[in-house]
Amino acid sequence: MTLPPLTGGFTGRAGELRDILGRLDPAAHNPRPDGASDDAPATVVVSAVMGMGGVGKTALALRAAHQARQRGWFPGGVLFANLYGYSPHQERPPGEVADQFLGALGVRSADIPVTLQGKLDTWRITLDHLAAEDLPLLVVLDNVRSAGEVAALLPQPPHRGLVTSRQSLALLQAHRVDVPPLTPPEAVDLIGQVLDAGGVRDGRVAAEPGAAARLAQLCGCLPLALEIIAALLREEPGRSLESQAEELTAARTRLGLIEIEETDAESRPMAVRASFELSYRHLTEPQATAFRLLAAAPGPDISTTAAADLLGTPGSRRLLAELSRAHLLTGADERWSMHDLIRLYAAEQSDAHADADGRDAALTRLLEHYVTTAAQADTHLISRPGNRSPHFDGRRQALRWLDGERANLVAAATAAPRLDHPAVAFSLAFSLARYLEHRRRFDEWITLSTLARDIGRASGDRSGEGMALVNLGFALGYLRAFDGAVAAHTEAAGIFRQLGDRGLEALAVNRLGIALQEAGRTEEAIDAFHRAAGVLDLLRHDPHLAASIAGNLGAALRQAGRYEEAVSAHSRAAELFHRIDDQREEGSALTGLGAALQCVGRYEEAIEAHSRAARIHARLDDPAREASALANLGTAWQLSGRTEKAVAPHTRAAGVFRELGDGYREASVLTNLGDTLHQTGRTEESVAAYARAAALFREAGSGPYEARAVNSLGEALLELGTYGEAVDALTRAAELHGGLGDHELEGSALLRLGAALEALDLPDEAATGYARAATAFELAGSSGIGWALADLTAALVRADRAEEALPAAESAVEHNRRAAAEDPAGHSGVLARSLLLLVMLRVELRQDLPGGLTAAQEAAELFTPLAVALPEVHAASLRLALEQWAGVLDLLNRTREAEEVRRRLAEAGLDQA
Repeated sequence: MTLPPLTGGFTGRAGELRDILGRLDPAAHNPRPDGASDDAPATVVVSAVMGMGGVGKTALALRAAHQARQRGWFPGGVLFANLYGYSPHQERPPGEVADQFLGALGVRSADIPVTLQGKLDTWRITLDHLAAEDLPLLVVLDNVRSAGEVAALLPQPPHRGLVTSRQSLALLQAHRVDVPPLTPPEAVDLIGQVLDAGGVRDGRVAAEPGAAARLAQLCGCLPLALEIIAALLREEPGRSLESQAEELTAARTRLGLIEIEETDAESRPMAVRASFELSYRHLTEPQATAFRLLAAAPGPDISTTAAADLLGTPGSRRLLAELSRAHLLTGADERWSMHDLIRLYAAEQSDAHADADGRDAALTRLLEHYVTTAAQADTHLISRPGNRSPHFDGRRQALRWLDGERANLVAAATAAPRLDHPAVAFSLAFSLARYLEHRRRFDEWITLSTLARDIGRASGDRSGEGMALVNLGFALGYLRAFDGAVAAHTEAAGIFRQLGDRGLEALAVNRLGIALQEAGRTEEAIDAFHRAAGVLDLLRHDPHLAASIAGNLGAALRQAGRYEEAVSAHSRAAELFHRIDDQREEGSALTGLGAALQCVGRYEEAIEAHSRAARIHARLDDPAREASALANLGTAWQLSGRTEKAVAPHTRAAGVFRELGDGYREASVLTNLGDTLHQTGRTEESVAAYARAAALFREAGSGPYEARAVNSLGEALLELGTYGEAVDALTRAAELHGGLGDHELEGSALLRLGAALEALDLPDEAATGYARAATAFELAGSSGIGWALADLTAALVRADRAEEALPAAESAVEHNRRAAAEDPAGHSGVLARSLLLLVMLRVELRQDLPGGLTAAQEAAELFTPLAVALPEVHAASLRLALEQWAGVLDLLNRTREAEEVRRRLAEAGLDQA
């Protein structure tokens, strides 16, 4: 009866709409057959999960009410009232709303009492009459600020109520439907709807999908903000979405730009800032102060504990909950956050009240909390025995805290210099170094280490500058930025040498050696490790650093092919780490020892070393190192010949690296897993491993490793008979190998590509592949050219291109004859095949039959011992060679000799082969 019409610009909300309609549906809440009453709530509260105005609560409620009416659920009618709880209008009292509803239901004004209680009594009597007549109605109360305003207006079953509010209205006995901002796709769709309203075909969203997504993100996916921006864009049809997005990028001006000089149906200004103001002005002073201070805290969210230090008040937890109920804050698991646009608004208010709120002192308390607690957590990440802070129960709890606060700690460190707290940034950079390495957050580690280096340099703290450079170099090395890592460690070593700190100099030179080794400068790395050991005075002053240098030296010696020396160095490192009870580094040393043992064929010892390393890292909850140990264990099992045992450790290692987001290492393990599965006959499973490895290497921009993975993928697909997919994979492999200048592997990939094309009955395309393979092998100076030319000849024959095939066959014979002279076992078979093809072509083309006769004789001689050794492979080829020999003799009218050859064929039992 009083329900406003639907407006355009509604999208998404399918789940929320389904939830509301499920609660309004009379069939879902009928009395039970036993006569017991239905105790389901009769009221649905639609409240925003982020709690802000402009999220679309009213639009959702109206959509549900209209659908309910269309379905005939409420024959008594649908009543709607806006209580203006957050509006420029004066809030409507319950009596006024009761007047409106009674009038809409046909009650005469003269029959409506003048007192509030009388109005409400009349309202309830009217509801009872409608229920008795089986005429349930729906009451929609919009823009409600408190439960007390509406409790008396809400009906009981069979009637239903629907309430919208910026508050959670916890006192109402009702089912709550939280309305979050739209999803990014829904937000983009809403922009398009508004731009296309009124039959206009705007087209900008389709033309600029990236810019549309950016606009949605900059508007926080908030419907009000999206509608305003889209309306502004409608006024400028020639303006690009990218231009509008660029204008909104500056956070300090964004709220001012998301407004339009119009008002909505409630006379509210169409401006996001004004919408937030309507909520803000209802806060108490303590709530408003907390709201402003929370916006100043660096980071995306804040814990209850940290907020208590920031706010400096015993009632902080209650304030946070009150702001959450007002939907200006979102809380979950004792963490609190603001929507991006609300945070911008709160920051404006914070700047305006900074002195009155004591903001500087509040931020100082918060930063001190972060510095102190991060340092306490770091004590649990040190692998050596030592004092651990009692603030945390152990390593796992410390890691959980660091995981939860990581983004805030990094934000605090980067904001600290601007807040005139450079010492905070300096301290956090070092306290977080071990954690960021452990969680492989190398970009953040680089950011904080660079910041610490600059602070140390500016303040004259040379030792701090040097340590920051050591951390920076280590982080750069993890990201394979080896030149930068070498430069950082070299500079750090120079600083410590000038300071006369020999221990730290040895540390820096040790790290320099690691960077040089990873850069492939192995001999320089070995020299650096020897220099580090020398600086450390024969390894006696610092057993931990001595052990580290020994382990790193072992890795460099292994890389240099000096395996026995590497075994000795790794053994010494593992022994030293075990002696000082540094289990984490002992595990790493065992991994290195296992790798060195593999290189000298001592597989059982290698398996034991890797197994011990994996157990240590699992016990220490160090998944990255555990995965490395497992990957090496899998390789050791492979090398020992027990390939099936390699599947489990490779699979586990790949899964851990995936969980850690380390795509490069996951891909490396997946490639080995693919090999293992392929070797054990699980080819279909190997395809999945190779395919993911190739995709991950491609994302990482690692061409050589992608080429290896996709080559293996193509080979597996070819074996499975999935020829179309094999063609795609092998084409990619050939392109990659060729682009990298590895023409040997390019040729191998092209050979398999040709085989896949032949299997698809595409001999002409196969011939092209084989010709390219021959060119690649020629560039590589490889004997593989003979194989490629033989395959090219066969493909041309199948394509009925005999005249082109003949010179290819002659060239194949020439190349394979030379290769067979150097390696008879490896090339006799392909030479025999080339000769046989040459004979067949000369017979077909009637060219140089005497030469064909010689070729047939030679092919038969070559195939004879091969057929004896592997009859299932070569017997048919020998038979064909003998038949061709006899056929050429027939053509030369040497019939008696032809009969002798056929007799030989029969005696060998090959005429039935």
